Order: sequence, then C-alpha cells, then structure tokens
Amino acid sequence: MLIGGVYSINPPNYVIIHGYLGNIGRYFSPTRMIARYVWGNNMSQANTAVEAYQVKLNRKFAGRRFEQTKLRQLDVLEQAVILIVYGRRRVGKTELLEQTFAQRNILKFEGIQGKDEKSQRHSVMQQLAHYTANPWLREIKTESWLDIFRYMAEYVKEGCWTLYFEELQWLAEYKDDFIAELKYAWDNLLRQNSQLILILCGSSPSFMINHVVHSEALYNRSQYELHLQEMSPIEAQALLTKFSAKDAFRAYLTVGGIPEYLLKLNVNSSVLLSLCEQSFVKNAYFTEEYQRIFVSTLANNPNFKKVIEFLSKRRFATRKEILAHLKLSSGKNVTELLTDLALSGFIKKYAPYNTPSNSLLARYSIADNYLQFYFKFVQPIKNDINKGKFNDEPTKALNTQQYQIWLGYAFERFCRRYDYVIANILGFGAVKYASGPFYSRNRVQEEPGFQIDLVFDRNDNVLTVCEIKYLSAPVKKKVIDEFERKLEYLRVKTGHTIQKVLITVSGAEPSLIAEHYFDKIITFDELMASHYWS
Repeated sequence: MLIGGVYSINPPNYVIIHGYLGNIGRYFSPTRMIARYVWGNNMSQANTAVEAYQVKLNRKFAGRRFEQTKLRQLDVLEQAVILIVYGRRRVGKTELLEQTFAQRNILKFEGIQGKDEKSQRHSVMQQLAHYTANPWLREIKTESWLDIFRYMAEYVKEGCWTLYFEELQWLAEYKDDFIAELKYAWDNLLRQNSQLILILCGSSPSFMINHVVHSEALYNRSQYELHLQEMSPIEAQALLTKFSAKDAFRAYLTVGGIPEYLLKLNVNSSVLLSLCEQSFVKNAYFTEEYQRIFVSTLANNPNFKKVIEFLSKRRFATRKEILAHLKLSSGKNVTELLTDLALSGFIKKYAPYNTPSNSLLARYSIADNYLQFYFKFVQPIKNDINKGKFNDEPTKALNTQQYQIWLGYAFERFCRRYDYVIANILGFGAVKYASGPFYSRNRVQEEPGFQIDLVFDRNDNVLTVCEIKYLSAPVKKKVIDEFERKLEYLRVKTGHTIQKVLITVSGAEPSLIAEHYFDKIITFDELMASHYWS
C-alpha cells in the first residue's frame, strides 16, 4: 500500500521508499531506482541502484530463427506472461534466451546442483543483493520461497522486466513447493506488470513437464512453452562456415545439433582434426563430457545411466530387455524413466512402420550422436587416453575405416528423424503417412542385421521404400540386388504402388543411374536445400 510515497511490504519492519528517475522508450530503466531500507528501530539507510543482469551480446549467434520469432512475440503482448523452457544440457537454452531478450532488464537467478532448499534460497538472496547493491538483503533469513518472491516483486513491479530462473529443477529440489508458492506471487504480486516476462528454465524435461507445464498451480496463467531441441543441419552450417557443407554435415552426424559441441569442432583446420584433439587427448572436452551429462539433465535417477550404458553395448533393446537389465518390473516409474531419456534426446523408441508404437517389436536405441560416438570410439580406449598415450598425435586414436562405417549408421538415424524433409523432397509432404524402418520377427531371427532403412506408408496408396547409403564414393550398381532381396520380405497392400528411393551423400555411378531402377535418387545437395526444411 502507498502511504505518502512509502510502500510497505511483508515481512514486517521492512520498508522501501521508491523514486523512479529513468525512462527509455517503453523500456523502464531500473538502474536509477533509489531505495531506503528501514530495519526495526534502527534506521540504516542505503542508496542503491538496481543493476540488471548484463548479457554479453554474441554477434556470432546463429540459427534459432523460428524460436526467436516466437519468443519475440511475447514482448508485444502487453500482458505479463510465464515462459517455460526446457531441453537437454548444452542444447543452447541460456544463449537463446539471453540473446533474444538482451534488450530487456533481466534479473537472473540460477539453481545450484545438490543444494537443499535453504541453501538455494540463500544463494538467490545473495544474487538479488548483488543486483541491487544492497548489503542488507544478504542478511535476511527467509522462511519460504514466497518471502523471496515478495522482495523480488518490489523491483519488477514496473517497467520492461524479465525475471529468469535457470536450472529450476535444482532451485525446486525436484519438488512442488517452489511452483506452489510462485502461484501466489504471480497472482498477487507479479502479473500486474504488463511488461513482465517470467522465465522458468530447466534441463530436466520430466520435472519441467510434470511439475511445471502440467502443474495445476500455473494452469491457465498466460503460460507459454518451448521444448528446445537440437539445431537442424542447416543451422549447424551457419555455425561452421569455414568448412565445406559436407564437412559441416559430418560434424553434425558425429555430435548432433548441439551448438556447444559443434563449436568444439570449429577450432582447427578440419573437422577430423578438431574431433580427435577434443576426444583423444587427456582431459579433452569430449573425453569428459559423458560424465558431465549426468550432472544436470540426468542427475536425479541413477537408472538413467544404467539404461544408457546398457544400450551402448547393443544397437537396440526392447522394453522387456531393459527392465530385465535394471531388475525392475513394468510400471509408471519405468515409463517416466524412458520418457525422460527420450524427451532429452538421449534415446529413441521406434517400431516397424506397420505396427503400433506399443508393439512388442518396438525397440529403444541411443539417439544422441555424441553418446554413440563416445561409446564406440572413446570409452574403449579411455584408459590409454587418461595416460596421455595420444596427446602428441590424437588422430592415431581414430580408426577412420570404422568411423566411416559408423557415419553410415548415423546417417540412417538422421534420415529417419527428419523423415518430413525427405517427404518434402519427394513431393508428398502434405499427404498423411506413417514412417519408420521395416523388420519382421522371422527375418530378424534369420539375419539380426536385416532392416529396410525407411518406409513411408502413404494415404495416397503409395509405399515409398528408401535405401540409405553414406559412402565416400558414388553408389554402385550392385545396390539393386541388395535392395531387391529386402523387398522380397515386404508385404505390399493390395492396390498400393511401390516407389523406390535411394538417398546418398555421394551420388550414384552412371551405370546405376542408367538402369532407371530407382524412381528417385536424393543427393546431398537436395537434402541440404534450405527450402525443404522450412
């Protein structure tokens, strides 16, 4: 309540006197806010200026145009909004948010891994004291998050503010109290500022979805959601401009569309040299990143690591096999475990295109490119790496022939993931379809490696069957015989037409093209044409 220019707030004996001195366009400048603090009977005065979080502008920031467009729309809504952002570690959440909202006044508060609620609240008050240059805030003993939200509300009640909570799962200790108390603060203290954006950002998708997005406390409260996933290969090329398009794509297949990973491959004169130096030198980035993954995204459940390491020993496993390995019975906890790994992009569930997703033939495999690379090439020689065996010549640690074969599997996963791009190239992007690999129980028993890479079962009565080849040389004519053997096991519905497609990064030999066997050969240049990705 305003009494003669004095705002009285809880807890008792705490009074703030305000004077607003600055205004720049529609952006209220908090850097000239004057405050006086009164404690009990002792008058301790401190003139202070609120110094908002300083964002370092990144002029090399690339990609994320779609996400930035959506986020900037929040800036002109003329109402307070809650923005919930989640995604795996290193996917670029912080950089996206900071670069997008750099022109706003930001108060950013970050959770600390492994600390209890009391420690988290103390850390937040220290951060608030730093922003306000007010030493008295460091001494305040809070009893709840609501106490803290009351203090914060005084600084963001007017002007263009972003109140940003980072690593929310740590701040909240994976519990509901933070959100429950935030509800009261939002309804009664924060939402009255029509220029306020409240950001709740976390690296644990299951916590963010189950305890924040689906929280009854925040239901229907101007809530917006962004699940930030990997960059597309088109965006990755914008980060790796000094390399050829194929070299940038090789980097993408190796570590995925994780911006920080891609930038680690942008250091040396070639992707291969950068990869080896970052992977096979003692304490190198990719040597140690595997352990760091389990600090934030996968910190709260030891079974995350067990599932990843079990799948690392095989190309895929069924739910039943995973449960047997973990010595668990099926249930809600197991479903949440596998869902969280999938939402984080670490594993993927897939089934034959002609079966439901809950089919007994459904498989789980590691989807994250970096993890696939780590388990194939780094982990087996980790002891030698730690001894410094490859420090002088790290390229000797990588078997380039095996790496080329491994890239072939990575390319298959890439094509299945971006099936909609292939559909656009083939001209049926607007047609409803089911897609996936094809494998039958009998055929797998006879030949465990058998699989048709990608099939589209289209509603226009066409079955588009794709052969995917990642080779260093053009595809030879012998691929026809390989493909025909696979087609023998494919059941085609009556009245359906088969469209045969070859997808290759190195093109096809003239003798293969002359056969006119494939209805379409998709080349690398077509696959990377930006208009198919929009």
